[in-house]
Amino acid sequence: MNFKTETKNKIKSEKFTKEIKGHIEEYTLKLAFENKITPETYSIIWEEDQIDTHIFWSSKNGGQRNITPDWWMRREDSRTASGMPLISLLSRGDINRMTIALSDTNTPTALSVGVVEETGRLQIRIDLFSVRCAPIDSYEIIIRIDRRSIPFCQCVKDVRKWWSDLGYECATVPENAKLPMYSTWYSFHQHTIPSEIIEECKTAKEYGMDTVIVDDGWQTDDNSRGYAFCGDWQVCENKIPDMKRFVDEIHKLGMKFMIWFSVPFMGYESKNYKKFEGMYLRTRDHMKAKVLDPRFKEVRNFLTDIYASSVEKYGWDGLKLDFIDSFMLEDCSSTDYDRMDTVSLEDGLQKLLCEAMDRLKAINPDIMIEFRQSYVGPAISKYGNIFRVGDCPNDPVNNRLGTLDLRLTSGNTVVHSDMIMWNKNDSNEGVMHQLLAVVFAVPQISVRFENITYDHKKLLFAYLDFWRSKRDIILDGEFSACGVESNYTMAQSIKDGHCVAVLYEKVVKSVSEKCEHIFNSTASDGIYVELDCDMEYTVYDIFGRPRVSGIAQRGVCRLDVMSCERVSLQKIDE
Repeated sequence: MNFKTETKNKIKSEKFTKEIKGHIEEYTLKLAFENKITPETYSIIWEEDQIDTHIFWSSKNGGQRNITPDWWMRREDSRTASGMPLISLLSRGDINRMTIALSDTNTPTALSVGVVEETGRLQIRIDLFSVRCAPIDSYEIIIRIDRRSIPFCQCVKDVRKWWSDLGYECATVPENAKLPMYSTWYSFHQHTIPSEIIEECKTAKEYGMDTVIVDDGWQTDDNSRGYAFCGDWQVCENKIPDMKRFVDEIHKLGMKFMIWFSVPFMGYESKNYKKFEGMYLRTRDHMKAKVLDPRFKEVRNFLTDIYASSVEKYGWDGLKLDFIDSFMLEDCSSTDYDRMDTVSLEDGLQKLLCEAMDRLKAINPDIMIEFRQSYVGPAISKYGNIFRVGDCPNDPVNNRLGTLDLRLTSGNTVVHSDMIMWNKNDSNEGVMHQLLAVVFAVPQISVRFENITYDHKKLLFAYLDFWRSKRDIILDGEFSACGVESNYTMAQSIKDGHCVAVLYEKVVKSVSEKCEHIFNSTASDGIYVELDCDMEYTVYDIFGRPRVSGIAQRGVCRLDVMSCERVSLQKIDE
């Protein structure tokens, strides 16, 4: 393949070597610079004929699946704290045409694709050092190109395995991280009231939620949002007079207790603000805060000491570490390299997370750590053991996309939905669409039980009861999704001959396992299945009650499964 390279760097040597492994090409690039430099962007560019290639997929591109012109290329940015260097180009039917991945998931890079209008070809561009990096004198990276004509899901999962083999392992997942959770964010926001949260948790526990995440608000009297009062991380006693007692009361319910931190932010109103002058990466005036610089050991010690001492003092079972993707170099970032113990931001962030995790695991080996999109890539997976879909309140489409994208790329790390909330006047079907969007993630719920209807409570109880009963299939089974160009039309997980599936659009579901549970998350009544033998079936209504049973005959047949209902199919014993 003819690579063209572009850079302003003074290159001493540049060498590409190629290795073919089956239908997978691996190109190793070795660079040597004339001097130790802060490298400018180094670009690798080539073209491919655009044949039966119409869909672009990446881990954080949401519903934007089309391939754009080369003057406005689809682009996937990646670095330690955001995204991953991986894109797939697909034909209709979700068949892979080319999946491109990079071995280095720490260094800032960008993968871009665009259509060349004059020729009908695709221009593909890899930008290394796309964001300012630390000085280096040499660099090495592998470009992996997979052209196998197989379902893209398998290609993506193979890339994640490849990264694991390169040393990007996943953190061990505690059992409680695999169970439904209650979150206070959408239900309470910053109005943290222990007595009311405890009452909510009593109901949440009955419904099958085993952890509460207490979000932003515990550290400040100010309820106007923003982050002006972040950085001191002292419990606001006007809201929570006794944090240890609060935690103990939650533990008495049989629930775990997690709490929120905005890791990088030092608010303008915090007492520690002046202490860290000269040790900031960025100014975020709209958030009324600055971003700390983890290249300074003082910054890392400060944050690590707070997390460790607080977990030990209060008995917290986990931390929701927010906004890690805000760690980014800008022109205003400190250049006081003599005071830093690393000039690489990526190394500084890795040091921070490693030091924090070592301290926390020494206190509690089963500590739960939640990271949120977009900082859910392989470089960071050994530190967080929960990857959560990014904020999308009352938005089942993005919750579904985030859930399914994360399931494909997260390896053994458990995936959580964004917190599910809804308008109390919504229909039962409207609520169920929220829940069915995230069947393949651990559900987080964030509603006030006193503000939702009796029917909403009943269907939530039935949904969580089913989810918990099938979670080994859902979380540990072989996961796949299809219908990428339509923002996924179906997803399923299979384990030991048992399948849980959700139909998001009207498609024919092929049924071949000995037992299958299929949700109809379309807006239409009735689903079509293709059976390889006669099967017994039972349709369950929105509240989990059996509504109709019968025998479905081999071949393609229509089942009377209403929107938001579930059908269970069982092979008939011979």
